[in-house]
This record gives sequence, structure tokens and C-alpha cells, in this order.
Amino acid sequence: MTDMDLIVNLYDLPADVEADPRPALAAKGIKIKRALAADKSEICDFITREFSRGWADEAEKALMNFPSALYIAVYEEKVVGFGCYDTSALGYYGPLGVAESMRGKGIAQALTSICLKAMREKGYGYAIINAGPVEYYIKRLNAKIIGDHNCIFENLIVEPVKPDRTGEEIKTL
Repeated sequence: MTDMDLIVNLYDLPADVEADPRPALAAKGIKIKRALAADKSEICDFITREFSRGWADEAEKALMNFPSALYIAVYEEKVVGFGCYDTSALGYYGPLGVAESMRGKGIAQALTSICLKAMREKGYGYAIINAGPVEYYIKRLNAKIIGDHNCIFENLIVEPVKPDRTGEEIKTL
């Protein structure tokens, strides 16, 4: 059950999702910040290398929104994770990815929390998530399955190949 759309009520997020995760990550030397256009090449290179060119294209689109709809995790002056929204379609959260070497540190959970709250601040009442792990989002965010997402990708030239590394960090929570 990985290619299903989920809906999350942004006004009913769990208390720990509402809490700011940045101070705890900063104590580990990890900074979460809204991405800036000047960092586009480094961010897109990281995403292409770790995940896929398609995801880098989506992240670039999020970066060009104003304000940027792309958040990154930085460790030792290197991008180690990203989360974004309003990429494939308005109101959609994702993609999300964390470098394999940095998983298990709470980065994916922090990026998800920050992006969902940014979507709410932008005026969205609900967010659509079209990514696995479905079970995690159902348990963690009280997400509801609403159907298959293939329709938003029907005009692609080439069928996207989804990296199966996404969400690995949050599957173990």
C-alpha cells in the first residue's frame, strides 16, 4: 500500500507535530531551514544523487515558489535532507528524503512537521500526501486514505521511478 493518496487535517495535528523540532536537531548540529534560490544547485545535486532527477525537478519547482516551499536539513554545511510541498499539484506534500547516513535522527519527522505547518500558515486546511509509508502517516498524523494518485502524473513523458529509500527513517518510528 504505497501508491495511495492520503489526506491530513492541518488543524488537527498531534501536539508533538505542533512542537518546534529545530532546537533538538540543532543540539545535534543539524539545522532545518527554508531553502534559498542561491542554494539551488547544491540542493538539486544532492537530491539527484541520493534519490532521483524527478524529485530534484519537483524540489526546484518548490524552491521557486514565493516564499519557498522547500525546506532543507543541513549538517556540517552540507544538505542532508529535504521536504517540500506544492510541487506536483497545489496542496500536495512531498517529496521528502533524507541521506541514508543521516537517517534515524528525526530529520524526516522534523521536515514533515515544518512543511505541514507551513502549508497551514499558507492557508491550506488539508494536505494531500502521495507517498509511503502509508501506515506511518495514518498512525502518526491520523491521515486518511482517499485514493490513487496516478491522475496527477498522467501527462508525464516518462513514468517516474520512485526511490524506495524515501521514508525509511520514519518507518522505524
